[in-house]
Amino acid sequence: MKYINKYIISAFVSIALLTSCESDVLDDNPYYMGNSADQIFVSAEKIKAAAVGMYDALQNKEFLGGRAQIYVDVRGMDVNPATYFGNITTFQPTSSDANTELAWQGAYKTVNECNLFLKGIEEAKSKKIITDAEYNGYAAEAKFIRSVVYFYTLNLWGQMYVKETKNLGVPLVLAPFDGGTAFTEAPKVKRSTVNECYAQIISDLEYAEANLKSSWDGDAYATRVRATVGAADAMLSRVYLYMGDNAKSVTYADKVIGKYSLDAALMKPFTTPEESTDVIFFVAMNKDDNPNTNNALGQHYGAKFRSDITVSQACLDLFSAADTRKASYIISYKGSNYCNKYQNGSADWAPVLRYAEVLLNKAEALVKKNNTVDANAIALLNQIHGRCDAGKVYLASDFATPQALLDEILLERRRELAFEGHSSFDLFRNKLGIAAGRGGATVAAIPYPSNYFALPIPSKDVEKAGEAVLSQNPGY
Repeated sequence: MKYINKYIISAFVSIALLTSCESDVLDDNPYYMGNSADQIFVSAEKIKAAAVGMYDALQNKEFLGGRAQIYVDVRGMDVNPATYFGNITTFQPTSSDANTELAWQGAYKTVNECNLFLKGIEEAKSKKIITDAEYNGYAAEAKFIRSVVYFYTLNLWGQMYVKETKNLGVPLVLAPFDGGTAFTEAPKVKRSTVNECYAQIISDLEYAEANLKSSWDGDAYATRVRATVGAADAMLSRVYLYMGDNAKSVTYADKVIGKYSLDAALMKPFTTPEESTDVIFFVAMNKDDNPNTNNALGQHYGAKFRSDITVSQACLDLFSAADTRKASYIISYKGSNYCNKYQNGSADWAPVLRYAEVLLNKAEALVKKNNTVDANAIALLNQIHGRCDAGKVYLASDFATPQALLDEILLERRRELAFEGHSSFDLFRNKLGIAAGRGGATVAAIPYPSNYFALPIPSKDVEKAGEAVLSQNPGY
């Protein structure tokens, strides 16, 4: 990574000190800082390196290095069930499923890195090692990363948001575990409700929005791989859309719109993300720093690598003959169809936020908020679709009802955001299940709602904490 290489050696040292064991955060032997804080948070330069190190933690090979995005998509309609990922893809995982357990651990390892960093900079501020302004900026980065991780964690292990319910989400771990607490009751964290989890995500994102930079000193690469105001606003637009607060989703989308732009070159966000005006925030990789050949997006999706994931016929059928995205985003190879967005094996960046999504967030939210065939929503739909199918212009007369327009916007999300970690989430949050025939003519439908939209909490953590503390999801 061009930008991160400036601090990469020091960052690795910092992370090695912060992360002193491989167990997950709910284990009885979790991460702990111990005396290592005295070696990290003693100078502004070392803290600067540790801040970069948090993004290296975000690369976690079992979570947002690509696996989280894969798990969202292999449970949707646009790829065929992939045997490599076991029962996750068929909605039949057990509570001892290895992939589920590793993803859970990966999420909480990254959360704990953020918590360790937040504790360290708080102490550094109190000792005047960093200024209040520096503290605010660093804390904003840590809270942004934590909020993104919690968003995916919540939506993988919790049911979709329903206002004023007590549906269980995930444990909110907001402080690090260190050597003094590792063998107490502290790691036995109860699950918060879905509502409480979203409240924490929003709190972190609002703090991030108030304290982040708009760009990283004109460095286009850094501005795409480190948290920014635009990234916080884009994430807030998504979060409020998931919560059904469509007015706020529009408000935050409007804060982003005009600050980025769509790339006419459809593949630019994936082949050269460091240059793309559409990339708001991705998890950066390179050939020397990546999730490895068993975990990276490009390895599993790429036609000429591991090739574990194939594109479904349902996805192919979404694209008209005139839509150039079909040839750009999908490639045929040796009799099968594969995602073409990731062409670099282990070095492909992992997508989190693109400008195209923000435009589609606003379009969807406008229709839901106004319950009309909204002219502005149609204009946004045309903005996305027009760059890949100039002959198609949507008109108000094309949609007999607001629902018809909403249905087309959701199809456009499937076309535009395919293979980027949206597929099943978009279905479930819109109260849609999985149609019959997914991956095979005899495969039964999974109607909404289903207990199995939420993954099981790993059994070893439930057993360790006790069902009264860390309760299992229904059906497992």
